[in-house]
Amino acid sequence: YICTASDFIKGSVLDIGIEIDNKPLQLKARVQHCQKGIGMGVKFVSLTPEIFTTIRDLLAKAESVETKKSERKVLLLDDNAQSRKIYRYKLDLEGFVVLEATNGIEALKLLQEMKPDLAIIELWIEGIDGFRLLQLMQLNPDLKKIPVLILSSRSVPEDIKKAIVLGAKDYLPKMTTNPIKLAEKVKEFFPKT
Repeated sequence: YICTASDFIKGSVLDIGIEIDNKPLQLKARVQHCQKGIGMGVKFVSLTPEIFTTIRDLLAKAESVETKKSERKVLLLDDNAQSRKIYRYKLDLEGFVVLEATNGIEALKLLQEMKPDLAIIELWIEGIDGFRLLQLMQLNPDLKKIPVLILSSRSVPEDIKKAIVLGAKDYLPKMTTNPIKLAEKVKEFFPKT
């Protein structure tokens, strides 16, 4: 997966230059899917045996490195499976335990049972939407303590103001928030001890 703010057409072939162990590599990759402002999934094509071995060895080395979980639980509520996947992947790499919900009912259940340290919520979902979820959290003394970060596909001023009034601590528009930016914002909620 490649983080990019650009938009690429599915199926197009890109020339990609990367460096592995101080060795520059030129690769060709076919775009599998793309979400403008977030990133794209690619599949490498026409790999030489040497490049294939280099990438395989790098992945094996990366898998052997143990990542210590911070044990900080983050709830990620989004009805878009692709968005959840890319954001979860980056948060997981940063050491967070990510709990996923696809709708407001699942999110409410996870909030009550798992007591995450932070909730990342999309406002515009079917059923119990993010606004209603914020209202319900404010009614429960335990859930009211959980900070909420809004990550929404809509960023009109009225939505932002309403979410903040209902208890959200911050608001990020999906269009301009790649996984790296989200992870940096999430880290701000957890001062280093």
